[in-house]
Order: sequence, then C-alpha cells, then structure tokens
Amino acid sequence: MAEERLYTDHPALYDAIQSGWDYDRDIEFVVDRLTRHDIGGRRLLEVGCGTGEHTRRFHKRGFDVTAIDAYEGMLSVAREKLEREEGSETGSGAGSVEFRRDTLPRLDLDRQYDVAVAIRGVINHVSPDALLPTIRGLADALADGGLLVFDNSPLPPDGNRPGLDVGETADGRYVRVARHVPREDGRLDWRSVTFTTDGEPFVSSRPMTPFADATMYDALVDAGFDIETADGYGPGDDRTVFVAVAPG
Repeated sequence: MAEERLYTDHPALYDAIQSGWDYDRDIEFVVDRLTRHDIGGRRLLEVGCGTGEHTRRFHKRGFDVTAIDAYEGMLSVAREKLEREEGSETGSGAGSVEFRRDTLPRLDLDRQYDVAVAIRGVINHVSPDALLPTIRGLADALADGGLLVFDNSPLPPDGNRPGLDVGETADGRYVRVARHVPREDGRLDWRSVTFTTDGEPFVSSRPMTPFADATMYDALVDAGFDIETADGYGPGDDRTVFVAVAPG
C-alpha cells in the first residue's frame, strides 16, 4: 500500500522541493494555445493542482478556476496561498477559484469548461486501465471545442538509480533520496526517504505509469479529440505535451 506522506503530511515541504519549477512558463504555454485556437472563455479546470502554484497564476490571469486535487494536505496549502493573495493587490483582472477534493478517472463536476489542464505528470498517476476513462471524463468536462492540455512525464520504464536532493526552506535544510522502482505489472513505485528540517525521516511512495506517447495519443483519438503535440512547455522541459481540442 502506497504511503503518500509527502502529499498528505508534508505539503509545505513538497512546495519547497518543487520551488525551482518554472510555473510561469507553463501558464504562458496554456494561454498561448488558447489564443492560437481562438478560445476566449475563462472557465478553467485544473486537475492535480497540488499546492496551488499554477492555480494562483491562472487566477491572476483572470481565469475562473476549479482546482482539484486528491490530497487535503495539498489543498490546504493552496487555499492559504489564495487567501493571502486575495488580501493583497491581485489586479483587476483576477478571476475566481474553487478548490475541490476529487480524483481521476471520474470527476464529480457540475459544469463544463473552456479549458482543462493536468500539468506535471498528473496523468501518469493513473493506472493503465484508467487512462481511457480519464481521457473520456476530461472530454465530458469540456464545452464543445474546448481545449485539453496535459503532459506525459519521461519516466524510466526500467527504473533508475537513487537521486539526491538537498534544499533549503525557511526552517532549515532538508535531504531527500528518491528513485523509481519497476513493478511486475509494468508500473513504477516512486519511493523516497526524506529528512525534514528537524532531522526526522519519513518514507513516501506512489505508483506511477510510464505511458508511451502513442498510448496517450490513441486514448485521445478514441475520445474524439483533434490532437497536436509539443516538445515540452518551453526551454528546458523534456516532456511531451498534448494539446487536444474536444469534439463539437
């Protein structure tokens, strides 16, 4: 059984570990694709919002965001960020944000969206047999001609060696050792041991799926999308990004 303690018990530490990610680049990619496809609607569904770094940027750009994550710990940090920003100068173009706890493949939604995003390997968290229901569920969540943007993380199908991450937070230094371990069912266990800033270790693990790009492409075709791909969200990103227009 997976122990997803980084997500459930240590979301602030997750935030520090991911602090080097270029969130602004991802937002610009999505906004650019909406412009290219002449989609002016601002209703945005964000699946796997984590601690809200993309969420708050979409909010500032004037989107009305429904932000979904499976972990209440992550959502609590995301809510705190939005509360701080709403109490400061956010600009007249700021949109609205609603946070919900939910999980793929089937989302409990009461509206349709102009754009849905699942950024940074969110789809790699689903099992192989859940991929097609996930894509179909996202298609159902979109208005006619809406845009779906997500990526396929370049996971190592045969696993990899442990990698070391040493970083700083406001409270001190943390150390994390992580690796992907292959499973008999073709998935990966993403395992890590982290020493927090007070020196206490905890173990976290999460199953991931190293999908082939062709497998994701075929699922999109099955769901009726028109598809294009990009080599990452921008410079320095080596993942495949799918940009798919919903039927209608």
